[in-house]
Amino acid sequence: MRQLVLTVFVACLLSQVTAQEFNFGLKGGANIGTPYGVAEKGSKGMVGVGPLIGAFFKYQLKDKWAVHADFQYSFKGARFDTPVSGDTVYEYLTITPNDTIPSKAFTSYRGRVEGKFANKYFDVPVYVSYQVGKRSLLLAGFQISYLIDGGNYGSADIEVGDSKHPFTYVENEPFDQSDEINTWDYAIIIGTIYEGKRRVNLGATFTYGLTSIYNKNYKYLDNVVRNLYLQLFLGFKITKTD
Repeated sequence: MRQLVLTVFVACLLSQVTAQEFNFGLKGGANIGTPYGVAEKGSKGMVGVGPLIGAFFKYQLKDKWAVHADFQYSFKGARFDTPVSGDTVYEYLTITPNDTIPSKAFTSYRGRVEGKFANKYFDVPVYVSYQVGKRSLLLAGFQISYLIDGGNYGSADIEVGDSKHPFTYVENEPFDQSDEINTWDYAIIIGTIYEGKRRVNLGATFTYGLTSIYNKNYKYLDNVVRNLYLQLFLGFKITKTD
């Protein structure tokens, strides 16, 4: 009974707001981009393309201004291939006639890492728009994203020790740094929307990450790695006020 009363109340509320220039609908499209940071010399990669699906809400203000809020699932992926190097500690056993002694050597490593990102987010972009034509809007705002499932994994070819006399060498060693992806991500958003006559919208937005996708204490990178993605989408208005 309580759920029924709540449903009726929400329906009545929406019917009143709709009369005051409130639009909402569904949207779907693609994310195109990559997490990006200062890359090592010799790095290469490929941008990712993933699905984007959700709902949009628009409240028309006076004149040509409007306020928007979207709720969407988005997949943000990419591939990378990069050289790596740094200092490390190599642990080994020194065998003597009478004992086996644990030993350490302070040395360096070098190699190459090949992997991919496969991060799934729940995004909430909130922005304002200004009408520049009969049906065209320019928009700008802010986006907050919650990580539903993080993916950062691949394989590495690593040589430890002096290049002429290495301690050890591993090939196709799997790695998984998915747990190092930040739970929250923040971005600024800019873009444009064309509102068609038959309930269909066409849109393109760009998001620029304000923080690193990795946790603050992630030891393998010193620089910020930001989400940079272009969203291309179609929207279908459930309500229609024009």
